Amino acid sequence: MKPGRKADTPSEKASRGTLRPIRDGLKTEIVVPGDPPVRPDYMTAEAIDVWNEIIGRVMSAGVTEIDSALLARYCSLEALVRKAFNAGGEPPPAAYLTVCRQYEELLRIAGPKSRVGGGGGADAAKSSNPFARNGHRARA
Repeated sequence: MKPGRKADTPSEKASRGTLRPIRDGLKTEIVVPGDPPVRPDYMTAEAIDVWNEIIGRVMSAGVTEIDSALLARYCSLEALVRKAFNAGGEPPPAAYLTVCRQYEELLRIAGPKSRVGGGGGADAAKSSNPFARNGHRARA
């Protein structure tokens, strides 16, 4: 290979709007999806139900086999939280809910703010140019 900066892929150029069909149209791009998370065998039946319920969402968020243990812990904890809420007695400890939310953020399934860089709906309206206000004062 030649030394220097490597060429951008056609999909990157298309997303930036700089794709030139004459120059880049003949290039092929091989897309290799990540391995899906592997469900461990120690999970309870309730945790497996949670796993089956959310596996599609986490796969679309980009979770791969590397994150299998984190996803398994989240599913087990979510099963415990659901069990506590369904029991009707005492609510689950606040620490359970906090850690559950943190896992959701790590897995990028908690909401628009957890998908930084994913182009969430609320952030899409904002300009991505950090210099857009240079030279302009705020109007009162």
